Amino acid sequence: MRSIPPVLYLVLVILAVAAPPNAFAQTDQIKSEQCLGGKLDAPIRVEVFSDFECPACREFYLNTIRPVLKDYCSLDKVCVVYHEFPLQGHKYSRQAAQYSKAAQRLGPKQWHAVMDALYENQEKWYRNGSVDDVVFKALGPEEYFRLRKLLLDPTIDSAIESEVTMGQKKEVTSTPTFFVYALGREQKVVGGLPYPVLKGFFDRIVK
Repeated sequence: MRSIPPVLYLVLVILAVAAPPNAFAQTDQIKSEQCLGGKLDAPIRVEVFSDFECPACREFYLNTIRPVLKDYCSLDKVCVVYHEFPLQGHKYSRQAAQYSKAAQRLGPKQWHAVMDALYENQEKWYRNGSVDDVVFKALGPEEYFRLRKLLLDPTIDSAIESEVTMGQKKEVTSTPTFFVYALGREQKVVGGLPYPVLKGFFDRIVK
């Protein structure tokens, strides 16, 4: 593992001791199906506000969140919650958020498949709007047509709006922005962090 710059160790200190106590104040607003991995009662919760068309969000998801899902969420040591936060300046991010939210209702396996496909193929669909093609290939015909029916439900958009409003209340202005809840504290982090940084912090709390 490569060494971590001193400034990133400072982030660990901030996460661990500097944030004001706030416990898990937002838990009552989170539904279990919003957990991309882990359970809501995990000792650590990470809530991410993300935009599918954002390159930094792609980097954070693929290189930080996916290892967290594998190494910590699978053992229920960390709960990762994803909130849709499509930015107005991005042409197709709202459509991608709709597909993600519909896939979430299909189940965890389908949601993971769509999240992976949208981020892995970001450079393709953000240029030509081929979100539908990317999702079809990720799910296959049967699950894809189930998802298409869900997209007709107006509560898909209302759920996205609810998450955007939540982010605005928490003063989210850019993506990715995430919040770490642990040790009875809340810490807001603007921008992504490398996996070794979060791993170092997690390992100080959960063994």
